[in-house]
Amino acid sequence: MDPARHPGENDVSEDFVRELTDHQTAMLAFIRALMPGSSAARDLLQEVNIILWQKRATFEAGTSFKAWSFQVIRYHLMNHRRRLASKGWLVFDDELVERISPVLEADPEELETRHQALHHCLAKLRPKDRELLQHRYASGAPLEEYAKLIQRSPGTLKATLFNLRGALRKCIERRFQDQGTSPT
Repeated sequence: MDPARHPGENDVSEDFVRELTDHQTAMLAFIRALMPGSSAARDLLQEVNIILWQKRATFEAGTSFKAWSFQVIRYHLMNHRRRLASKGWLVFDDELVERISPVLEADPEELETRHQALHHCLAKLRPKDRELLQHRYASGAPLEEYAKLIQRSPGTLKATLFNLRGALRKCIERRFQDQGTSPT
């Protein structure tokens, strides 16, 4: 017997590795949702995997691995966002992340259903509205820059974005109602 290994540790490690690998997709989706637009999601997942492995002794078998790992992810990403903010990057604040985290912890199948509903609802928008949403949430460029480009005021665009988010929310809710499911 390996003197550095405790009796039964191999079984625990195998169970832990199984849980860790089973949850990789959900963990990556959670990281991407908390760090939208970040190209570092896979790198952050690897950092989290190392932390989870180092903390494996604190995981209680029989409890929710997903809940435990997502909590570790939250703390790691809070520290990561603080490092980015100290370098002048614009990042979500911790309060916002805590508010949206429960939604993001949904099962991967539920997330896929939500994604499909969003895709369906986005397709129903006018091209110029989709372009505005794309610019606002995917480009990383300031809204003021886009406002100048299309010769509209930033305030008008902010109001339009508010209305578009409301319309998307209602469309998604209707889609779930039509399917007999709940969006929450």
